[in-house]
Amino acid sequence: MITILNAAPDTGNQGVSALCHSVVAGLWQRGGRAITVADHGRGLRRAEWGAVSVDLVGLTHHRRVWRSDNLRATHAMLRLGVVGTAPARVIARSQAVLDISGGDSFTDIYGSKRFSAMVLTKRLALDAGVPLILLPQKLGPFRDPANEAKAVAILKRATAVWVRDASSFAFLQAALREDFDPERHRLAVDVAVALPAEAPVGLDSETMAWLSPERGFPLAALNVSGLLCNNAVAAKDNFGLTDRHDAQIEAVARALLEADPSLRLLLMPHVHRPVGDAESDLAASNALFHRLGAEAEGRVRIVEAPLPAMQLKWVLSRLDWFAGARMHATIGAFSSGTPTLGLGYTDKTEGVFAECGIASDVADLRKLDARALSHRALVSYARRHDRADDLAKRVVALRTRATKEMEEIARQAGL
Repeated sequence: MITILNAAPDTGNQGVSALCHSVVAGLWQRGGRAITVADHGRGLRRAEWGAVSVDLVGLTHHRRVWRSDNLRATHAMLRLGVVGTAPARVIARSQAVLDISGGDSFTDIYGSKRFSAMVLTKRLALDAGVPLILLPQKLGPFRDPANEAKAVAILKRATAVWVRDASSFAFLQAALREDFDPERHRLAVDVAVALPAEAPVGLDSETMAWLSPERGFPLAALNVSGLLCNNAVAAKDNFGLTDRHDAQIEAVARALLEADPSLRLLLMPHVHRPVGDAESDLAASNALFHRLGAEAEGRVRIVEAPLPAMQLKWVLSRLDWFAGARMHATIGAFSSGTPTLGLGYTDKTEGVFAECGIASDVADLRKLDARALSHRALVSYARRHDRADDLAKRVVALRTRATKEMEEIARQAGL
């Protein structure tokens, strides 16, 4: 049995779900039939994802230590050799544990609770004597030297470590020093490059008409990040943005609509959370739509349906151009051949794009104010046909590389 950690498909964040489904699909295609994915439910359950069947096991970082899904309690049990709960049994019986850290969460910049969860989940496998494979992800940054030391200790004990950007690879080499092994410590593309696309269910007829190849007008889309927009002042300070992101993304939308009167624009949430949640992309999209006012009438639509990751990738593949700050939304777009402008608020975006050979398609929100970003978006949109031709060639090589890397990961996991 192979267990996958920190890729829960029930967070509402379709970037994390994209990682989950990409890894599961990759293992399944290589003969993996006993796969367990940790999520935020309770107990052990069975899930059918199309032709793929997996087990789900609840494992959550909360304070209710008496519950069987508690992460801290599970770790304590495994250290003592006790396997009395479902997650403890799953980890102990695994031939390998694959941990992807949500793609970018093996860092302390998101706070102590998330960093603690990233450390504990990895120690589950290590302290149970189960091979730990860190799937392609970003490492760091670490603001606290003590946190960095904890992370490095895990990296040294892991059976294999895969990273998805050059800066993480350099960190890995420097941290491991003489323990660095090019066979076990590898640089890869993000696994979501290989995420399958699936036709959406539940989209309204007008949106589907816009997505039709016979639509007769250019179609672009923006991801309006709730993380950056719903509390724009705090996000500006936390991430060092040059301008408030709600102003930046509004300037982009207005500039696109003004520059091309035939353009239709979709606002595409990639993180769906309950009403009032600070990270809800749908709330941020609704706010932008209302600010656009009459300019949006008949030309701007919100993709309100909470589409799963593979269906979102299908929608992204039907666009003429896309821009957004949610990185896995941009990966879903450019890996489908859609010209894409990544809106970077940390170094992770440029790192992933660079590893895919398209570093020039990133606009750094820490350097561009609203006006400068809107100009950068217009230049990108105007060059979309040339970028589409380039991506058509590049995507083939990216998928080939992702396939080879998944084959090696499957081999390391014992398949």
